[in-house]
Amino acid sequence: MKRERPRVLVVDDSIVVRHILSVTVRQLPGFSNAIVDEAGNGAIAFKKVQAGGYRFVLSDVRMPLMDGLELVRRIREELQDRETPIILITTLGTQEDIDRGLAAGATAYVIKPLSPHHIRAALLEILGG
Repeated sequence: MKRERPRVLVVDDSIVVRHILSVTVRQLPGFSNAIVDEAGNGAIAFKKVQAGGYRFVLSDVRMPLMDGLELVRRIREELQDRETPIILITTLGTQEDIDRGLAAGATAYVIKPLSPHHIRAALLEILGG
């Protein structure tokens, strides 16, 4: 029986950050062959999440059209999806920012500057590895 490839969604308005996150995801155990979809803002990401099937979502907070907090809220409330891990990755690092992200429904909150090591550690913790 063929194993299904995990699907992951990376959301950031920076193409460079999306690339770094995609590479980081593919370095995780069991994700080397992952299908990593990308979105440049929360509105596009929400449409992709509506189709379903993501193992987890990595999202920036500050983006045009729909920010990451609104994306998390809409996934949790409108789609009634409480299962899919959503990791916010952002420069907004005050305790108030972190609390706001977690209150919106984020599973984890990683503060930039972007460190593949910190992202990998957060993902491994969430994925139980």
